[in-house]
Amino acid sequence: LRGGGASVDEALAQLPAPVDGERRDVHVIPNFGTDFYSFNCRPKLPDGAFNPFADAGVRRAFALAVDKQMLADRVIRVGEPPATTLVPPGSIRGYPSPKGLPFDPARAQQELAAAGWTRHDADGTPMRDDGTRFPTVEVLYSTASPRYRDLSLAMADMWRRALGVSVKTTCKDSKFLKDDLRAGNYMIARGGWYGDYVEPTTFLDLSRTGDGNNDRGYANPAFDAMLDRAAAEGDPAKRLEILADAERMLVDREMPILPITHYATMLLFDPVRIRGITRDPSFDQRLSNVRVLAPR
Repeated sequence: LRGGGASVDEALAQLPAPVDGERRDVHVIPNFGTDFYSFNCRPKLPDGAFNPFADAGVRRAFALAVDKQMLADRVIRVGEPPATTLVPPGSIRGYPSPKGLPFDPARAQQELAAAGWTRHDADGTPMRDDGTRFPTVEVLYSTASPRYRDLSLAMADMWRRALGVSVKTTCKDSKFLKDDLRAGNYMIARGGWYGDYVEPTTFLDLSRTGDGNNDRGYANPAFDAMLDRAAAEGDPAKRLEILADAERMLVDREMPILPITHYATMLLFDPVRIRGITRDPSFDQRLSNVRVLAPR
């Protein structure tokens, strides 16, 4: 039916009526947004304490230790696709998305060792050769939804198992969490972003040095230069290639942001009766386009 030119809803409406255990009124619509966790990339924490996440190798290790498919299937459970990039793949015409880092606990351990955490104390906590123990990792999330609590607890368990680190979770009201993010008063914190316009920079500018939404304190002149070069490029295809290289730097190597899933919205409507609901990732619903069809 789709091959013959029917829309998704037109095709669904022409299928046989649902039987027991089936339904066609639940629709998972991909959004132009990404759920993520932020690493504090500043050299020191606000109290002057050592910050292990200033090292990109440590950030990669923690990213590689997260099983995002499990989080999508067993924690979030609304059909959101696991994310290895910031820009949702396929959402921007002509944009060649990078691959990002996979789930690979063995490589995670190798990355942590390469970052200097080559030894372990009696309880398995990673250590440096000079005896420095890996500090307890604090994961900050907001009280706004059980989703954030469940994701934080699940990821904390993954990091304990794969890397041997000690992890504790802390929840705060959204207002106070935002204050802590701006002040850099965290180690790892939940975040998220919906694109404001259909362009890679709506996500990539989050990591530009000094950007108002760069709560991670990430600063990389090479990354900034790539964004500047893309802004000066007059060829649209070449510009997207430069931006893809910039995103590749973020999600393959630097990892200031750990993507978890690309957002989706679940809608309830019967396509036999209702037409005109948009499935566009921007999710700009226009009620003037919605039609209620006469009963068959």
